[in-house]
Amino acid sequence: MVGTNDNEEFVQEFLVESTENLDQLDRDLIALERAPGDEERLASIFRTVHTIKGNSGFFGFSKLGALTHSGEHLLGRLRDGKLVLDDRVTGSLYSMVDAVRSILRTIETTGSEGDHDFRDLAQRLTAVAAGEAVEPAPLAPAATPAVPAQIEPVPAAKESPASAVSAEAVAPRAPVVSAAGVGTASGVAPAVEKGIAPDRTASESSIRVDVGLVGSILDLVGELVLARNQLRSIETDDPAVLAAAHRINAVTNALQETAVKTRLQPIEHVFNKFPRTVRDLAVSCGKEVHLSIDGGDTELDRTLIESIRDPLTHLVRNAVDHGIESPDARAARGKPRIGRLALRAFNESGQVTIEVEDDGGGIAVEVVRQKAIAKGLVTAEKAAALPDERILQFIFEPGFSTAVTVTSVSGRGVGMDVVKTNIEAIGGTVDIHSRPGLGTTVRVRVPLTLAIMPALIVRSGSERLAIPQAAVRELVPLKPLGDREGDRGGPRIEGLADAPVIRLRGRLLPVVFLDEFLGLRERTACRDEGTVVLVRVDDHEFGVVIDGVRHGIPTEAGVGEAASLSTVVVKPIGSLLAQVGLYAGATVLGDGGVVLILDLRGLLQAADLPAAREVDAVAAAAAATDADRYLVCRTRHGRRIALPLDQITRLESVPAGDVQVLGDRKVVRRGDGFTPVVDADRLLGGGGTEPGDAVKLVVLGGPEGPVAVSVGQILDVLAAESPLQSTAATRGIAGLLALGGLATEVLDVSRGQPW
Repeated sequence: MVGTNDNEEFVQEFLVESTENLDQLDRDLIALERAPGDEERLASIFRTVHTIKGNSGFFGFSKLGALTHSGEHLLGRLRDGKLVLDDRVTGSLYSMVDAVRSILRTIETTGSEGDHDFRDLAQRLTAVAAGEAVEPAPLAPAATPAVPAQIEPVPAAKESPASAVSAEAVAPRAPVVSAAGVGTASGVAPAVEKGIAPDRTASESSIRVDVGLVGSILDLVGELVLARNQLRSIETDDPAVLAAAHRINAVTNALQETAVKTRLQPIEHVFNKFPRTVRDLAVSCGKEVHLSIDGGDTELDRTLIESIRDPLTHLVRNAVDHGIESPDARAARGKPRIGRLALRAFNESGQVTIEVEDDGGGIAVEVVRQKAIAKGLVTAEKAAALPDERILQFIFEPGFSTAVTVTSVSGRGVGMDVVKTNIEAIGGTVDIHSRPGLGTTVRVRVPLTLAIMPALIVRSGSERLAIPQAAVRELVPLKPLGDREGDRGGPRIEGLADAPVIRLRGRLLPVVFLDEFLGLRERTACRDEGTVVLVRVDDHEFGVVIDGVRHGIPTEAGVGEAASLSTVVVKPIGSLLAQVGLYAGATVLGDGGVVLILDLRGLLQAADLPAAREVDAVAAAAAATDADRYLVCRTRHGRRIALPLDQITRLESVPAGDVQVLGDRKVVRRGDGFTPVVDADRLLGGGGTEPGDAVKLVVLGGPEGPVAVSVGQILDVLAAESPLQSTAATRGIAGLLALGGLATEVLDVSRGQPW
């Protein structure tokens, strides 16, 4: 192995490629001897030697470069018709091939080119190219392999036949080529006689395989995974079948992991082009930029590496052109004249995160806000309420640009939208963070591979769906309805300004009822059971309410075997489903059922869920002003009523059959207890009405326990526009208020309770 070169992996690739080129040279030279007039073959030989020479110079292998340069000069004379192919020319070329092979072996074993410089051979090649008379070198047999790896260097002979033969074929005083030149069998035989097995060379330890073939192998592994899943779904007590199934499962897992690794490549294949890109851009822009790269060894699927190349290039160009200031501007702000640009890649939660960070001037959020308003992307009122992080997302809109001038690099409003589109097309995400005057960070997250991934199989209504495991943070069972504070059980779904949220460890997180959102169940269904899957998409955390997982409901401890984590093979979906934007693909389970894989990012956007920090802010603001805010409703008789928001704990909808009549009272079962139900019309002195299929309940908290008020329709949450007119108080009414410009009766459940 190479030990002294800083670019070991690249040198190994160079050794593999060069060894393959030498093998091809042997074949081409033999073919050229048979057909000396084959110009295409001669041109191919010339290109091969030129490639080896160029790569040698790149890695600083001067001896190898000088030798191949002499060979290239000879081939050039031959190509130009200045020489005729004869034994003298071919013998010299064979000698060059053998010497190059020897140098490559020395590089692989020692990390250097060795002590011998092959000056005699280079001079011979030059002399042959000049047409000078030299002693012809005998040709090597076409079928014999090159010199073994363990040939010891011996002093170079004055007259050097150039053919390379195997150690087994060497007869006494037979000529061979060694690392130091040409010697006799007596100088190299000891290494063979000792029975030392040759080490594998770089070319022997690796092969080149077409990417399409690797993709086909991975597809077949995917089919095997599906078959394995079907086998695991078969219920049997036969020990032999169970043992075989267990073995197949273990082998399939190992094969799947190995197959995926064959398509992984270090991301430095993309990063290595950026030092030159940054240097050229900095010069053209009159800037000084230092680029640092970290995490280049992070591996990614080969197809994904190709997909992120162009988006990352645009981000880097944008950072140099728009992000980093000129040296004078930086000095005026007290910054170093040399700007800093950092590229980082690392694994995180089953994904690969790539960051492009600069220490430039940052993005003026207010400029973006005004630009978004001017382009009609958002109203001025809504833009004023949006946090800075949401405002920055407008940068990814088509045609959006804050550049004052258009340059040859950027500023036309195209690029950032393409970046986002291309990244999202491979199941990734891109977000941006900026601090005015300090710099900008663009964070790209992409999956490790698109073919096979772990997923959580869940039940929602009558359907089964898959949620990518990388986004799952926790599974939380819902607290049964009716449980009071302090009772044992999980959290509950709460209503906040008509937006459901879950309170978990002091935080409020928005939730979406999956069955209702997908149209699998009516919105009037009672939510007294289920599980919340807490997921994270980009910087957004939210809950997805499901009926359960395939093999039961796990506890808050996290996701385990009970949570039905399955390895699924991702299959593409049709264009009609793809346009919905809610599904990332499909998979086939062990029982043969087809399951759609949720696109959580699409779900987040379609449900228009607020960020968790926005929910917290709304909750805090609501807590400070709840005393002046009211929930406006309409009774089934059409009377407009309001309830103080600070007294409301939940908004519920229950089937009418769940409301039980006990004499002149009504109650509803909630968890382990019963909650009194007050009909708003009856409380106000009117007659009660049949509620229909479902009963809308506004649950109020109180020192003696909760009370549910039955209403006909929930209208809005409004702030009081006038003081409470308590002189209008009467049975069940605390007074009158102006809400939404209309006189509204404020309900008082403590007045006129029928029990």
